[in-house]
Amino acid sequence: MKYNFQTNNIKTVFPFAILLIFLRIDLIFLNTLPTGGDMGAHIVPTKFFVEELFYNFKISGWSNDWFAGYPAYYFYFPLPPSIVAILNLILPFNISFKIMVLIALVLLVISIEKLISFKIGTLSYIGFAGGLLYLLTESFTILGGNLASSLAGQYSFTYSLAFANLSIYYIRNKLIKHSAIKGSVLLGLSLLSHLIPFLIYAPIFLIYFLSSKSFNIEKLVALLIFLFLTLRFSVSLFLNLEFTTNMTYSPYTKIKDLVKPDILPFAIGVFSYAIFTKGKNLKHIFLTTEMYLIFASTLLFFYGPEGALWNGRLVPFFNLGLIILFFKIIDETMDLLTAKIQGKYLIISFYLICSAFFVFNYVQKWQERYAITVYFISFLILLSFIVAIYKPKYGLGITLIALVLSSVNFLPHWLNWNFTGYDQKDDWSDITNLYSGLNQLEPGRIMWEPNSDLNKYGTPMVLMTIPMFTNHESVEGLYFDSSITTPFHFVTVSGLAESPSNPVGGLSYINGDFDRGVRYMKELGVDYFISYTESITDKAKMSDELEHLFQSSPFTVFKIYSDKVQVVDAELVNFTEPELLDRISNSVFKQANTDSFFSLAMKEFKLDNKKRIIEGINSEESQILNRIPDKKSEINNVRISNNRITFETEHPNELHIVKVSYFPNWKIENGSGPYRLSPSFMGVIPHSNEVSITFENTSLEKSLNIISLFIFLISAYLFVFRINKYAK
Repeated sequence: MKYNFQTNNIKTVFPFAILLIFLRIDLIFLNTLPTGGDMGAHIVPTKFFVEELFYNFKISGWSNDWFAGYPAYYFYFPLPPSIVAILNLILPFNISFKIMVLIALVLLVISIEKLISFKIGTLSYIGFAGGLLYLLTESFTILGGNLASSLAGQYSFTYSLAFANLSIYYIRNKLIKHSAIKGSVLLGLSLLSHLIPFLIYAPIFLIYFLSSKSFNIEKLVALLIFLFLTLRFSVSLFLNLEFTTNMTYSPYTKIKDLVKPDILPFAIGVFSYAIFTKGKNLKHIFLTTEMYLIFASTLLFFYGPEGALWNGRLVPFFNLGLIILFFKIIDETMDLLTAKIQGKYLIISFYLICSAFFVFNYVQKWQERYAITVYFISFLILLSFIVAIYKPKYGLGITLIALVLSSVNFLPHWLNWNFTGYDQKDDWSDITNLYSGLNQLEPGRIMWEPNSDLNKYGTPMVLMTIPMFTNHESVEGLYFDSSITTPFHFVTVSGLAESPSNPVGGLSYINGDFDRGVRYMKELGVDYFISYTESITDKAKMSDELEHLFQSSPFTVFKIYSDKVQVVDAELVNFTEPELLDRISNSVFKQANTDSFFSLAMKEFKLDNKKRIIEGINSEESQILNRIPDKKSEINNVRISNNRITFETEHPNELHIVKVSYFPNWKIENGSGPYRLSPSFMGVIPHSNEVSITFENTSLEKSLNIISLFIFLISAYLFVFRINKYAK
């Protein structure tokens, strides 16, 4: 697919210029760290991916930045940060990150335009307007797909949806060479960007794939390339789901939760058109992608199994299906209308009316705050009048674009807020002063008081950037699902905050119980606590367990003395590991199992650890279950990095707790374990005084790497030496 800029230059440049100006391309190239919602924290793992993984030829690893450690990019998606890493080769990280987000937004609009028009080499203005409308919907801000969700941090979802749309476009287009291969590559990229759009689109893609008239050898290569791209990531994710946190979102139950206010007119429009035409012109679209999206999202929304997938994430697909269907109807209707001279005058009149509405609505609303942007867009829309006279259908497209832009309310503000970055916030010096003070302290694990008022610094998650700007770790971070320590953190911090967020459902929080929060902090191996509100600061100053270090208004920093490694002196309860199929079922459907490791661990955690739950202990070491050391052991020289943990102990052959989140990739040298030990940490039995634990690929992961390489070589051979032969 390529555009002919010599013959279609004006028609191509206009809509993209409007889109880029609206998306504040002037701020994209401002060398500031983006902020806003989750995006202001996404920079931390992205920076980690770029510096620690990608440039070392890895796509996943271990990070201690958040949640007492978590497996980085095992459960979150590597493609968007890979784009940042590539751009960062020639551009600053800050700009690279913002360009990555911009690419996702533009790519989504293009992908929707292709599904509406299905034309090769020609840009449909009406299709572009449909893509822009979907991007600029404001009825939801975190469910995924639209600009609001992307600015809130859901840009990976946007990438995945764009690639999924394009995969359908390629697999269905018989005029595109090697369409099956290109479609499969795009579907693989969708999976590497986000799981949910891939799962929604995979069934309809498979139908188109099996029914395509591509050569069998080409279909085989397409399948092999898809496996090469996704096998390592998808298998590892699937088999490790039991080491994620169930967020237990409350499902939506009402039709108004699915059909949002700004999408309702399009639903009414499609229904009215069907009645007016008696369905004659709709017969050919019932087996299309858009109808599949509408029916599949509706069915799963109301009747899908409750599990890891929150049904609110289905709303974007329902919206998209309706918008594609609506604009397809407009596109076909305008072909008939523009064939008549009266229709041309009607479209031009409609253009003038809507352009005037744009001037009096959008321009009047935003000219004071975003004058340059508004005036540029206005100029392009007015200039397009020339296009409208000679090409009425294109004029209609520009008219629809103007109407879409006129409907926005808060998005220009969000764009400005996010892309001006942290540095431009009025109170940012409060954060830099705090971080300067923290850098004077010994490295440690920090828990901080959450508060929505922190948004004045760019996002309420601003202190999640502690690992990026200091030599410390933040217990709280994004990627809640990725760490099994997440629930224990939020239970703890609920007692240490004036207004806790309590985001994980189904937990019994300790709101207001500051002393218990302090005890839990020690259990989680926290070294420092940062208070924000006056009430919590006063409680912290009165606590015997906390030592006041310094104040950096409005923050106050305290020291808490806790151990990262200890000899276990509690009664042990052995938890029998479920069978593989049961583990996978429980992980996928998130079944409430009363005897799960997590439920028992949380119970003992709330009981101040009278007992510890241990999983995976072998028969040779089972005698440790009934042995409690008679004295406290000295642990020295504890060193915790992203790939290695070392310490010295006076008590070899005893069970030690290492307060780093458990994950099966950790291996001990000259010892037994690691075992999963409550609340969510590692238990090891060293066989010498010097202990070393390393994070490395499992045998399965090594095998998957070899298999993936083998698949790539086979697919490359078939493509070069067999497919070209068939093509000739």
